[in-house]
Amino acid sequence: MLFRYGASTSGSIEKKAHIYTRNEHGIDLRSVDPDAVWVVRRLRGARFHAYIVGGAVRDLLVGRRPKDFDVATDAHPLQIKRLFRSARVIGRRFRLVHVYCSREKYIEVSTFRSRVAPATDAEAVPADLNNAFGTMEEDARRRDFTINALYYCPVEEQLIDYVDAFPDLRHRRLRTLDRADTSFAEDPVRMIRAVKYASLLDFPFPPALGGLIKRMAESVLSCSRERVTEEVYKILISGKSEAVLDLAVRLRLFSVMFPAQAQELKNSRQRLADSAFGRRLAELDGRTQAGSPLPRPEMFDFLFHDLALAQEDILRSPEPEFLVQQYVRTASAPLFPSKKDLAVATESVLRAVNPHYRRGARPPARSRTVQEGAPRKRRRRRGGRGKGRSGTGPAAG
Repeated sequence: MLFRYGASTSGSIEKKAHIYTRNEHGIDLRSVDPDAVWVVRRLRGARFHAYIVGGAVRDLLVGRRPKDFDVATDAHPLQIKRLFRSARVIGRRFRLVHVYCSREKYIEVSTFRSRVAPATDAEAVPADLNNAFGTMEEDARRRDFTINALYYCPVEEQLIDYVDAFPDLRHRRLRTLDRADTSFAEDPVRMIRAVKYASLLDFPFPPALGGLIKRMAESVLSCSRERVTEEVYKILISGKSEAVLDLAVRLRLFSVMFPAQAQELKNSRQRLADSAFGRRLAELDGRTQAGSPLPRPEMFDFLFHDLALAQEDILRSPEPEFLVQQYVRTASAPLFPSKKDLAVATESVLRAVNPHYRRGARPPARSRTVQEGAPRKRRRRRGGRGKGRSGTGPAAG
């Protein structure tokens, strides 16, 4: 094991991070996305520091296949953009760079951020504060959980650990960087992530953390609906959505995220696994694990299809399309469905009731009948010069 040293606040030299070699961390470079390796090499060739970070490193260490590979660097967004012709700077909450490797694939590159920049909702934090750039150590210490604060260099094949995250992964420990109550108060979405990570990695859930989530679950409602919705999308495509949401039920988080489904479970007095919704989650997980995840536009239909079908008064109304959309919009709170989400969900529900339903279809126009032998009215030609109806009058002037 190697160590990284740096200056302390008093000016003395102290140990800052552990550096694990390939023989110690065991990451196979062949499991790393070649495009992510190319981005790191390009940044390092320009004399910047660059590492693969976050969930990709965590998943590589536990033997899971990462869905995305993100890169963190000390290069600023405009410096990154100058290095890559296909780069695009995005973000309002904090500036990121998407380096496109093809039309549909990109590597997300972020600049190390200062620990003074809180990771809360964009509405509550000025953009310039969230864009406060910092050091690699500051970037590590501002992350949500230790297991997401590891940095992997594919060039030197070294793992950099500032927060004792590698031992946490080995011993299956879920630990926040700050005190858990402070961390969850700063960003309540972290409670959803805690449930997700424990289920995905098969970690035992810390009892103290569970009790804290039960007390603080309602604070998720203070977060932006878009961020909560994004976390729900990630859960549904994780391949373990039933396990994640079953744990969320036990920690009273499910009723905050899905109040309509929670009320249905309460009325039926069923556990999630025994309910129709739980069985559909199990089918969804099987489909995801088989390599055919549910397309994102169909997510809201998956969540609210059965609930909407049970609203017989709405389905029998003269304008079911509008009312079903309104129902899904209301039942999905605190999530944030887009217009496309609502349209797809509505069409699916109405097609289940009427297979011939077409979105926006108008009723057929009245058919006109002509009595047999009755003379047809002759259309009068408009414009230009012509004669009167009898053909003998003067031309129209």
